[in-house]
Amino acid sequence: MASDSHAAVSGGDHTDDLLARAVIEALAAGMSWAQVAAQLGVPSPVARDPSALTDHDWQEAIVAHENARAARLDDQTFPRRSESS
Repeated sequence: MASDSHAAVSGGDHTDDLLARAVIEALAAGMSWAQVAAQLGVPSPVARDPSALTDHDWQEAIVAHENARAARLDDQTFPRRSESS
């Protein structure tokens, strides 16, 4: 997963495909959703009982993390016009 996840993080036209492929390969290799999330740098989802976290909780956390990362990259890619323009 390491090489594909680094490629996905660096951006490009195929970022979503690279990330999806890396996740699929990691799961096929026996990694859990929690391990995939850790590899992507996703913080643990907030839960009353952390031992009760489900795969769905981790999937949602990964999606939220990647959406936030993409938004940050978009903000850096497109310079904002000054308000005086």
